[in-house]
Amino acid sequence: MKYKFLAIMFFSLSVLANAKTDKLFCFKEYNPNQKAKPKAAKKPVKKSILTFKTISYKIIKTNSQERLVKAGELIKIQLLGKGKLTNKSDTVLFNSYAAGNPYFIPANEVTLGKVFLKLKNNDSLEMDVFADSLFNNSFKQPTPAFLKKNSYIHFIAKVEAIFNQKELEELKQAEQSKKLSKDSAQIAALLASYKDVKTTASGLKYIITKATTGNSPQKGDEVQMNYTGLLLDGSKFDENLSSENPFSFKLGIGQVIGGWDEGILLLREGEEAKLIIPSYLAYGEKGTGPIPPNATLVFDVKLLKIKPNTK
Repeated sequence: MKYKFLAIMFFSLSVLANAKTDKLFCFKEYNPNQKAKPKAAKKPVKKSILTFKTISYKIIKTNSQERLVKAGELIKIQLLGKGKLTNKSDTVLFNSYAAGNPYFIPANEVTLGKVFLKLKNNDSLEMDVFADSLFNNSFKQPTPAFLKKNSYIHFIAKVEAIFNQKELEELKQAEQSKKLSKDSAQIAALLASYKDVKTTASGLKYIITKATTGNSPQKGDEVQMNYTGLLLDGSKFDENLSSENPFSFKLGIGQVIGGWDEGILLLREGEEAKLIIPSYLAYGEKGTGPIPPNATLVFDVKLLKIKPNTK
């Protein structure tokens, strides 16, 4: 899917460990030909409640006994945000409720932080944010042309949790422990039907599924490979089974993930194997493309040919 203008999306927990505060958002394409049912225009929240020229809000529900948001903290918040199109109809720009993933946003975010620092845990509220301010100051880009000029984005929001740095680290560790436990169970189920599972000092697991007496590759050799890459849930993210155009690379010089550099050195020409590669030997906390952060990867590989390094 190609994207031109994308609706804002704040931090999700799965990328929290690597997210940057200057990369909080993305936009989704708006189709100007799509018919939208006109809705009654909403007026900005009464500015007598609180006004910062570009943002106003009103509390719908609060509890004076709850914890107050402080600068430097991170808030977990549900957001539904609607903007005005040039034809004056409404369009949903942000909806964490529909996605099932609350946003994690710094309490002192440049635009919304003016309101966030007035909130308490479990507060429910409505906000009207001047679109130009949000896009220009928070997203560092022009306001999308499909939005009505000088319009406001109306938010319905609910604060679900507040985290200081220590609490955030504890949350991340708990999530990582939970994932490791789940991964261990999935790996055990995957390997249950195999014999002669070997584990290297680095934590790489491998099984020779078809043995040969061919030559072994050396560091610097070029190897040609067929492979299928899977996540632990069995979903395929990559594959090359071509005999005419196999995947080729030089071993041991960092052209591939560490698990491949190590694992392919353990094979002989013509052999087939299953590699179970922990995330720290793959794409780590960042992930890439369809591979999520901290993902253990499974590769079914075949070493087709070795071209020795003659240098």
